[in-house]
Amino acid sequence: MSIDHLWVEKYRPKSISEILGNKEAKTAFIDWLINKKRRKKAVLLYGPAGVGKTALINAAANEFGYSIIEMNASDTRTKNSINKIGKPATSYAALDKFTSHSTKGNVLFLDEVDGVFGQQDRGGIPAIIKIVNESLVPVMMAANDPDLKKIRPLKKVCKVIRFQQIRLPIIITLLQRICLNENITAEFEALERIAINSRGDVRSAINDLQSIARIGKVITLQDTLFLTIRTKDISMFDTLRGVFSAKSHKDAATILNYSNVNFDDFLLSFSDNLPRRYSNSEDLATAYDILSKADVVRGRVGTENWSLLKYFFNFLAEAATVSPDSFKPFEFIYPPLRIMKLFWTKSQRTILDSISLKIGKKVHVSKKTAKEDVLPFIKIMLKKKKTESIFTYLEFEPSEIDYIKKMNKY
Repeated sequence: MSIDHLWVEKYRPKSISEILGNKEAKTAFIDWLINKKRRKKAVLLYGPAGVGKTALINAAANEFGYSIIEMNASDTRTKNSINKIGKPATSYAALDKFTSHSTKGNVLFLDEVDGVFGQQDRGGIPAIIKIVNESLVPVMMAANDPDLKKIRPLKKVCKVIRFQQIRLPIIITLLQRICLNENITAEFEALERIAINSRGDVRSAINDLQSIARIGKVITLQDTLFLTIRTKDISMFDTLRGVFSAKSHKDAATILNYSNVNFDDFLLSFSDNLPRRYSNSEDLATAYDILSKADVVRGRVGTENWSLLKYFFNFLAEAATVSPDSFKPFEFIYPPLRIMKLFWTKSQRTILDSISLKIGKKVHVSKKTAKEDVLPFIKIMLKKKKTESIFTYLEFEPSEIDYIKKMNKY
């Protein structure tokens, strides 16, 4: 096969044993498929793109003799469209079943069910649930994110199986095998760079390898340098622009997942820019309500509970896409106003800290107590002009005395 053919197709797994990683997920799926007394008529495989969800379904169907009727739920999203394909596929056994022993019948496969969003999708999810409940054949679904609000009802009628990102050593081993088959000599460091760049997405890794192999049959680390463009951190401006202009919740969440901006800075900037994003007061109120939930989740994430981060991203994505069609380009506010305020008042806070430290040292209290309990009385005494000896005792500088005279709150 020439290099012009797609390697992702050439090296697509043909059997279950060829599916990389996710051993527990594969076992759970096969157990569900072969169990004739399965409690759930449908299965939902979820996880990042390129980790083998679709490949496993195709390989398993091939091994166990099922005919797949496939439907991309994000393309066929309305109730009528889903019923047009889904109902016939699940209401009758395949004709081959009665004429041949080579097939066990149909299975319905709905890919990208988390792509069902928006007004045009009204009735799509209930239609899928109804098909599952009435189906005479196994129903299989795949999604990147099963926690999106719209598809949560699907989880109640499905056996949910999680797929993890494919580990780097596994991807590197696959790339080495492909290089061997294609008579390509590649430095280990080059394959490692390709694997890291893929972010656990096997398809991306294979595509990148093939792109570089077009240059020649020897691949060095130098040849992979252009891949850094793909992994370059998305800037704050690009993240804000991408999230606010996203056409769907899924698109916004994807951008957040691939951005490495500081979460707290982004939360502040997101809040500052919401009034510029939504001119409709009801949309703005809804967005702020959702943002408050994101803020709560961010607090629970802290510095350890990273498993909750996806919920933080989901709330932000939901707040950014309250009304996707209303988006109009606008000038972003950045840095966050709160940070700018802290920057502007830094000199004043420095003086206040100095005053509080001097008071605390002389009267033997903490800086906080000095600021909150003692300084207010000094301010009152200053108004009565009975502070000269006190200022001398506390060793205040003229700038500190001037600050106390002008300050309104502490």
